[in-house]
Amino acid sequence: MIRPATRADLPAFHTVMMAAGMDARSSWNRTSLEGLEASLFAPAAGGFVAVNGEEVIGCVGFRPDGADMLTLNRLAVLPQHRGQGIGATLVRAVETRAAERGFGCVLLAVSQFNLEAVSFYGRLGYAQVNERYAFASPGSPVPVVLVKMVRGSREAGRRMGELRKISSQ
Repeated sequence: MIRPATRADLPAFHTVMMAAGMDARSSWNRTSLEGLEASLFAPAAGGFVAVNGEEVIGCVGFRPDGADMLTLNRLAVLPQHRGQGIGATLVRAVETRAAERGFGCVLLAVSQFNLEAVSFYGRLGYAQVNERYAFASPGSPVPVVLVKMVRGSREAGRRMGELRKISSQ
């Protein structure tokens, strides 16, 4: 079952992130409970958790990135639950939320330490673009930025056109 994350979920959300097995050099590993709370509960931000009974087995966060784009972040699924479609379901929950709130696009960044995730997002319809990631950690390698249009607004179409034009140059 997928449901919105609550403050009570923060420890489990953090545990799932840390169990994801991200490369030790990634800024992901420096995420604190306080930083996670600030990110998930900022204005217009949020997250979802996947639960199996009472256990949180997957998580994802999101936050606005301008007027027409929602940024997806912190997607993780416990290793023993991977391959069951949980990650894809969490991504779709963010896409649905983005469309419901009037955002035209979902943007995400993949760490240089996690490039195998690029093909996962590609299968879900995300395209690589040449855009600076506004939330990149200082001192970390430049992430790969991916975007998907989730609603047919003119602004989203214009923005996607611009991003594709930049990435093809």
